[in-house]
Amino acid sequence: MSSLTNILGEQRTYSGVADTHTHDYAQLIIPLQGAMHIETPRYQFDLNEARVFFLPPDCRHTFYAHTNNRFLVLDVPGRVAPAAASSRLAGGLSVSFDERWQALRALLLHEVSDRPASTHPLTHLFQYAYHSLLTTAETPRSIEYIHRYFTEPLDLATLADLEGFNPTYFCEWFKHETGQTVKRYLHHLRLQEAKTLLTQTDLPIVQIAQQVGYEHHASLVRLFRQYEQLSPSAFRRQSRNSAK
Repeated sequence: MSSLTNILGEQRTYSGVADTHTHDYAQLIIPLQGAMHIETPRYQFDLNEARVFFLPPDCRHTFYAHTNNRFLVLDVPGRVAPAAASSRLAGGLSVSFDERWQALRALLLHEVSDRPASTHPLTHLFQYAYHSLLTTAETPRSIEYIHRYFTEPLDLATLADLEGFNPTYFCEWFKHETGQTVKRYLHHLRLQEAKTLLTQTDLPIVQIAQQVGYEHHASLVRLFRQYEQLSPSAFRRQSRNSAK
């Protein structure tokens, strides 16, 4: 059961100190100014004024901001925003900030600005956002394909064909959609899967590397050193020591 009983809505700013945690409530994060870096099992990108981000309950995430920033944030108890029933919202969901979100943001700001927010209007507005703007948003076919086959060799031309784009335009489109290059997005998915295998199994590093899509374990070692500043073995030891 969530420790949060009612929706809390407020404007927040974030510091440059990276914070990693989970909580049993969801968050709807709508940028007002600047950007914030967010990492989840699915995403690793800068959330700016062109996007909206939904973080489901119990989703481990890291965030920090190196510029002036301001965000409208709704903390939503699990009874209002249950954990996603499908894999679509696992790891969060980033969607484009369009005219519908602009109108909704104005209504939300009216409710939370300069006075205690009433729970009922915030609940109704969030439910509209959740059911009409978030859960109905279609995940692009290429991104679905990457999530299904990220442990296998992926061809850029195949991904571009799924969207009906040429490879050059696809790369630009993908960066706009996700905030990352295709290569970085793929590395992030493989890294998260490797972290899970390292913490939850006793499989050797060589086998984990092969299971997440690398022919040689040296590729996995380079990946960890680049993004975690640790070797896979050191990450495993650190994770298990912190769990004790």
